[in-house]
Order: sequence, then structure tokens, then C-alpha cells
Amino acid sequence: MDDMISLRCKYCGAPLDAGDVKGDDPYVTCPSCGTTQQRVDAKAYLDQLMGQVRSWINKAVPGGITVAQSENVDSVARHSIFMNSVKPRVDIEFGEYKFALTSLLANPMLVMPFTVEMRVKTQHTSAQAFEFSEKMTGVAPLAVDAESRELITTARNVTDAYALLINNTNLLKEDKEGRYILMANNFGTAAEDFRNLDGYEPAGIRFDGLRLACQGCEKLLNGDVASSLLLFEQGKERLREAKARLAGNMKVSIMGQPLTAEIKQVEALEETAKSVNSMGGDPLRALDSIRRIFMYKFPTGGNWGFMLNNKDRLSEVFANMSDAIRAKNGGSVNIASGDGDILVPFWHVDLRYSFQTGSLWKKKAVEVSEDILIPADFVIDEACLNNPRSAMTDVFSIKSKDGTFAGILGNEKSISNGAGISEIVSSVAPNSVGNRSVIIPLSTEKEAERLAEQYISAVATAEPKLKLSNPDVDRLIYIPFRRNGSRVTAPSSFGPLVPYRVRRMDLDELIVL
Repeated sequence: MDDMISLRCKYCGAPLDAGDVKGDDPYVTCPSCGTTQQRVDAKAYLDQLMGQVRSWINKAVPGGITVAQSENVDSVARHSIFMNSVKPRVDIEFGEYKFALTSLLANPMLVMPFTVEMRVKTQHTSAQAFEFSEKMTGVAPLAVDAESRELITTARNVTDAYALLINNTNLLKEDKEGRYILMANNFGTAAEDFRNLDGYEPAGIRFDGLRLACQGCEKLLNGDVASSLLLFEQGKERLREAKARLAGNMKVSIMGQPLTAEIKQVEALEETAKSVNSMGGDPLRALDSIRRIFMYKFPTGGNWGFMLNNKDRLSEVFANMSDAIRAKNGGSVNIASGDGDILVPFWHVDLRYSFQTGSLWKKKAVEVSEDILIPADFVIDEACLNNPRSAMTDVFSIKSKDGTFAGILGNEKSISNGAGISEIVSSVAPNSVGNRSVIIPLSTEKEAERLAEQYISAVATAEPKLKLSNPDVDRLIYIPFRRNGSRVTAPSSFGPLVPYRVRRMDLDELIVL
């Protein structure tokens, strides 16, 4: 007990920084949870903790013997006390903490900037885990053989690391200034706890990787993009190494899926940093545009909740953003012809279908190919998610000009009407943005595919004679529109097929560069 650090955080139970312990400031700040408290309160909590640890030890050790006196007891007697009185209690309690830690290791433990993560739950408080670790420190003198000492070391290190990770699960839920510094501190110390424990080495590598990723986030948020990119790259490599080391490891094999998610998150962070870097100028101002992407609120339930709240999608969103930024600086993206002053992004869908026309002996099948466009910001408009036809150039909403008589004679060529959409699509070519404004795409290709599939399903229900193929979302294109205050005006070639989403579009809600 004499070796116990002299101050503990009254909120989470973590040891306070040695510099704070030695100082004389009346207030101290916990390096693990970030809470500032009065020094006297931290000292009072320490006294309370020591009392709880002594009480536990007194119940575990036979009466009349104190741990402080154990050095005067021969090693055989100490071993007997440990095996018969202490170890059974340690095994039961440590088993609970070890099981809880394994459950926690199955969760991704990185949060993207400006967001929170509420789904990670823990079975204990950090104070409970830190207290058990100190119990192990208290009974350590009774562990005289290698096996007993290994049990004490493992129990102490595992529960210390568990306590630090519990603190990080709380930090995931609060978007406060400096949280990445605290998370990096906790991940770094947890990595040290795991590093030399048999079977836990991949966990040490994983949390070292997350330490680097959190340091990268802090650098990025402070505008140091170059340093953040280096840290993200280093963190990603450590996470990949941890995943490679899981093969055949039974203690931490449960980390496979969360490691995959964390690697994808770090890749998204790299794309974030690259996007900020490619904007040039003041990185903090550029970061504000990035912040808006993270801050969009998507539905949490229904058919779209899981997909839109999956942080993996951000890698593609930021990659498309980087492409658009490069096109403003001399690069190129796919742009349709036109003289508009603002470029609006659309997903191009190649739709092929067939239908029966004619009657009796004139009946025949006709195959048709249509171009459909989906505004690439549809994901922030819940009306589009509930009604996909409002997010499309709905080619089946306008009947073909062939007429009813053509249907009887079998002369119908189409039962859809693409107006001038195919003309727009055929004019698309790689080009630079120039001095035009550009709206950043907010959806992914996979999300556009899903919306197109829902559209096809709705059309098939309304038009039973149709035989529709799977829609092919093949590329992202930009179409010149005219800016009209906070609204946009579509080119005349859209005809009556301007999607309702475009009519509802508010530039103040979008990211416009």
C-alpha cells in the first residue's frame, strides 16, 4: 500500500499525474477522464479507496496476519495463505473483469471528429476496476512463486487497462475539447499494460495504433494536417499488424471485426485530412466544411439507419470531395456541358427494361435503355429516403409520346420518357471546375444503388407489364445549374423531370466550394 500513488481522481479512480501530485495547486486535472477537482477531494477519495482495499484484504487474509507483516512469514506459509485464502477470491472477481473486458474488446473504440458514439456499453465503472487493481497490489507480497506472481501481474494489468478503456467509452459519448488527448493517454497506457501479457500482445498493438490515430485527430483539429497524415498512416499500420497477429489467439480473437472497422475509420480520417489539405488556405476554415459533413443528422432506424450511420461510408464521401477540390485547382471531374455557374453532383443510372406491346398476332417484346439521374445529396433529405421517386429523374412519370393506338398495333418504342436526360449524359466529359462553384456529393455509390433499386421496385408495382433489370449506377457526374439565391435552377434540357429533391435543395444546408 505504501507504493500507491498519492492522489486519485475522485470521479474515475485513475492515478493523477505525478506533476500534479508534487505541485501545490489547489486544483488538479485527471489525465484519464479530464475532470478538474480540488486537491483535497482527490486526497479524500484516496483515503476512501485505501480503506476499501484494506477491508478487502482483511477479509481475504486469515485473522492475525497483515500483509505488511508477511515478509516476516516464511515463503511456504505465505504461499499457503495465498493459495487457500486469497487466490479463490481473486479468481472469482478477476474472472468477472476479464469477461467484461473481452466483451468490451469486441467494440470499435474510435470516434470520428465532431461526432459521438453512444452504443459502447460497459459492465463496470472505471473506479471499480482501478480499485480491484489496487487490491492486487495490496496482496502482491503473498505471491511467492512464479505462477502466483503471474496471476497478480496479469490481474493488475488487465484491470488497469480495462479501467482506462472504460474511461474512453465515456469520452466516445462526449464531443468536448481535448478528448483526443485524453483518449490517446488512456490508449497508450492500456497498450503498455497489455504489451507484456501472454496472449494479449495484439491488444497492446491495437491500442497503440488507436493512440496514434487519436493523436492524429488532435493534430488535425488544431490545423496541423501534415502531422495528422503521418500519425494516421502509422496508426493504420499498427492496427493492421494487430489484426494480422490475431490468428490462433483465443484470448483476443474477438477483436477481428472491430479492428476492421477501426482501420476503415482511420482511412476515412486520412481522406478527411487530405481534403482539408487540398482546399488550401486556412486549414481551420477548411475543417469547418469537414465538420458539416460529420454533423449531418441521419435517421437511426428504418431501412436507411444502419447504412447512413456507418462511418465506413465517409472514406468515399471524402474521396469524392477531394476529387472536386482538385478539379477546382486544375484537375478534372466528369462535367456535362452547359453554361451554369454552379455544378450539382448526380449519380448516373443506366436502366434497361423490356415490356410487351401490341395485341394478338402483333404482340412483341421491346427492350429499352434509359438514363436516370439521382442528386448526390439525397441522403440528407428524409423525404427522398421515404419516397425514392422524389429523388430521381422519374422517367416513368411521363408517358411515351407513342400513344395508345401504337400500343395496340405493337409500334410502341418505350413506355418511359427521358426528356433531355440522355442528351445531358452524352455531353459529359472530364473537365476542370474553373471559376464555377461546386456542391460536394454527400452520398456513396452503394447508397445510390440502393435508392435506384427501391425506385425500380416501386415502378414494377405500378407497371406490372414491365420487366426491369438491376439498375447500374456507374459514375458520378456534375451538371451546370444556375444559382438563384439559396436555390438552384435546372437547365431546360431536364424538361419536366427535375427531381423534387432539386426543387427542395437549399444551398445553405449544403457544402459549396
